[in-house]
Amino acid sequence: MQDLLDTESNNEIDLRELFATLWVYKLFIVSTCVLGVIFGGYYTQRLNKEYTSVAIFKLDANKPKGMSIAGDLGAIVSLSGLGTENPRAIKLDQIKGRIFIEKLDEKLNFQADTYFNTYNPNSVDPNWKSVIKRIIGWQKSPTDTQEAIWQGIVRNYSKNVAINFTEEGSVQITITHEIPKRAAEIANVIMDTLITNAKNTKNKKQDQMLSYLSDTLAQALSDLESSQSKLKEFTLKNSALPLESFTAGSLELDALREQLNRTSKLHEAVAALSLMLQNKTTDQNNYFTLRQKFPIVDQVEFRRILGQNEIISSWSWPETSSVDAVFDTLSERKNRLQSKINASQIDAEQSVLALEAYAKLEREAKIAEATYTVLIEQVKAQSMSAGYQPDESEIYEYASVSIRPSAPKQRLILALGAIFGLFFGIVLSLLYALYRGVYYSLKSLRTGVQAQFTASIRNLLPLRNKSLEDLNTILARKPRTVLRDIAIEINMNDTTQVVITSLCAKLTSNDVAQALASYMQSDTIKVGVINFSSKSKKPDIEKESLSIGSFIVSESVGNVSILRPNDDLAAMELLSQRDFAKKVHSLNSNIDLLFLCADNNDAICLLRALQGQKNFHVTLARSKRTKTTDLVHISSLLRIQGLLHD
Repeated sequence: MQDLLDTESNNEIDLRELFATLWVYKLFIVSTCVLGVIFGGYYTQRLNKEYTSVAIFKLDANKPKGMSIAGDLGAIVSLSGLGTENPRAIKLDQIKGRIFIEKLDEKLNFQADTYFNTYNPNSVDPNWKSVIKRIIGWQKSPTDTQEAIWQGIVRNYSKNVAINFTEEGSVQITITHEIPKRAAEIANVIMDTLITNAKNTKNKKQDQMLSYLSDTLAQALSDLESSQSKLKEFTLKNSALPLESFTAGSLELDALREQLNRTSKLHEAVAALSLMLQNKTTDQNNYFTLRQKFPIVDQVEFRRILGQNEIISSWSWPETSSVDAVFDTLSERKNRLQSKINASQIDAEQSVLALEAYAKLEREAKIAEATYTVLIEQVKAQSMSAGYQPDESEIYEYASVSIRPSAPKQRLILALGAIFGLFFGIVLSLLYALYRGVYYSLKSLRTGVQAQFTASIRNLLPLRNKSLEDLNTILARKPRTVLRDIAIEINMNDTTQVVITSLCAKLTSNDVAQALASYMQSDTIKVGVINFSSKSKKPDIEKESLSIGSFIVSESVGNVSILRPNDDLAAMELLSQRDFAKKVHSLNSNIDLLFLCADNNDAICLLRALQGQKNFHVTLARSKRTKTTDLVHISSLLRIQGLLHD
């Protein structure tokens, strides 16, 4: 588990170790899941059950089937905004508004329904809440009981009444209540109320529209009659043809202006001629100058008024008296024409004013007539539509009494209980695994030990608690490859002492030490085994037992000897003596290979006593049992060169 939490070089979590950890505690996790499901079932039984009823219907929200007005008249109606298309007949805010709820209360009596009216005027705060309010100085303000009741009803109504609109135009009313019959009753009453309100609203709008059209039609008729009357009065007072009068006056005015212009040119030419006669400059060059300046001199009209020859090539200078007389005549004629033009212009302006007034009256009369025509057609169409009003409201499904509660969701709660149970089971398992601090997979165990040689002790389990004679018999019949591999490693290290420790493994260190001793003995190699475990059985020793140095041979088969201190001291007590190392080294003269073994805490004591010596160290460890701290500790005391795991 320690490897699971420790970050590696790539800072990734060992998923194999995580899965192995959870697999170890699978029964506990399953138990928490079962407890979660049981708690969820118990919780659902304590909750108040709620039932849901649904009513489905369609309101008559389409526009009325009135007469259509085609052509230009229909376009005028559309532009005038007199169309008959209605907006949506039902609105969500309207249904959940307080006014609508108060109207429903007359039929459903929400105030007497404890599911909707949850206000309790006699409620008392808990002691802890009262203490907190007194500490912070909370002063409870007076409450309007009726207003508090209605606010609670509106809040619960909005929470338990749902309105949905489908794409096909139908309406779904969903009601939730703790009493199934009451839920169906509320849904049906709301549906009937909405249908009735839609009918009443439609009839009211139709009546209002007819009333408005009638009033507007009467006003349009009055305007039409008034405009026609004004046009008649104008015709009687003035000419019936103001446009023709204006045209005739305009033509006359143009003719007078043309005559005035011609007379002005003649008058100027005569004035110039009179000046030449007075100055007596009547030579041919002056005549050419006069012709160039006044081209009218060569015209017949000019020569005729002076009494000259009408042939252009013949010119003679007239008398001065004749020219003066003509000049006076032209001056008088010019003044007379100017007077006529002024008078004609005044008449033309009066004709323009009369024409404007006539055009305005005529335009008003046409507009009034068109408005009256449109309105009379609209009134006819609406009147015919009002005479036949089909009700297109449809009820697809009445709200029925629900036979199963819609809340609480038992399956959902049970699933959530199982999920929470799984979650807490995993969390607790990981916390407990962290507390135990052991290896949960063989991979993490091998990685943590980092021994040169690793092998499984599964094949060595039959050798557990066997005597030396039995071991020799078993190994002679069926050798173990694990013992062979360990023996090779020991021989390669060229050591005379092998330390075997066991940390919560299925085999004790003594079992493995005796098996190795039996396997590695030969005619030339004597092997000794010393068991330092305090829990080992104390063998019966005969008085004439063989003694080797400070140790006594408690059992011997072939060249394998089981040694123990020659005193009454236990093997663990020998570790505390100052000359322990000397006593062990004294065996080298008689023993070629010595196995020192100990289990669990005794192994730590043994390694501390042997610290600094050259020994081959083999450790027996067990996944899910061996603590990480123990392995780290013994590895720091003596490097682990061989690992046997199960």
